[in-house]
Amino acid sequence: MGDNRSDFLNPEVVRKRFVRVGLFLVAHEMLLSAIKDRLHDFFSDSWTAQDGWKPSPDYRRKVLVLDPKGKNDIFRASVAWLRSMNAIDETDVSSIRELTEERNRLAHEIRNVIGGSYNHDFSNLYPKLVTLVAKIDRWWVVNVEIATDPDLMDRDIDEDSVMPGSLAALQLLETVALGNEDEAWALYKHLLEDK
Repeated sequence: MGDNRSDFLNPEVVRKRFVRVGLFLVAHEMLLSAIKDRLHDFFSDSWTAQDGWKPSPDYRRKVLVLDPKGKNDIFRASVAWLRSMNAIDETDVSSIRELTEERNRLAHEIRNVIGGSYNHDFSNLYPKLVTLVAKIDRWWVVNVEIATDPDLMDRDIDEDSVMPGSLAALQLLETVALGNEDEAWALYKHLLEDK
């Protein structure tokens, strides 16, 4: 693709870098939501128009106390809770840490990523991110939504065939942003036909 100086002015290279960073950041936000928001909502027992869902006292007793640093940090406690439920394993916990560190670097080093002096390893890190989002959301679907639905709870469900909405959304975004242009336009046209 050329040297870094000319790449900075190459529209194709710059667009691709922007798209990859943006896709990674969106996927990381979806990971945060899978980790924190579902758990918060699960332990919520009241709702107000001003604050939305409010967690029950059990949230503090069963989740926030799990923060390994003892500071009731929602993110760390939620990761620990998911680990305690076997929704994720130690390898996943390490990956979450690695992906969060990369997200923070990207947010602060975006100029260097676009300029080419910081090499974001999108090809290896993005699939890890998508896999984790899907794994956590799939766990919630299988172990909470299906397990508590009277119409589904007695059925034999193949967990690997469960397609969380988050995974479908990430796959569509990736196809539109980075995929074959003809395939991306076909998706767009299909969407317009359904209106």
